[in-house]
Amino acid sequence: MMTLTFRSVRNETTTVVRGAFFRICPDGTLRGPDNMVMANYANGLWQLAQKSHRSFECGGEVYLRVTDAEGRHARAGPYQAVKVTRGAIFSGDIWLGIHASAGETDTSTDRWHQVTLLEVALA
Repeated sequence: MMTLTFRSVRNETTTVVRGAFFRICPDGTLRGPDNMVMANYANGLWQLAQKSHRSFECGGEVYLRVTDAEGRHARAGPYQAVKVTRGAIFSGDIWLGIHASAGETDTSTDRWHQVTLLEVALA
């Protein structure tokens, strides 16, 4: 079971959610295994449980399954921890990719269309 720890904007309190896997979707939602919306990403913040969060983290072995804007799939990992903040995904100090544009004028083609965070590598 994966655990995501969300860091709030106003202070360092955290909100924890658990699931078998999580998926960052093209519409800015974070969804769990049952496709239920866990959080929404807008204006650089994750909205979860009526609160704004600047980031979330996932520790342990984390694998990523990504789909780019052209529909190509890739797998990466394992990473010992992953942090998602300001539209980007990091492992420690290493930038892995982006899941959201930096603004309305951003035309980056490197943005990941969909990102799934997994505990187990898929074949």
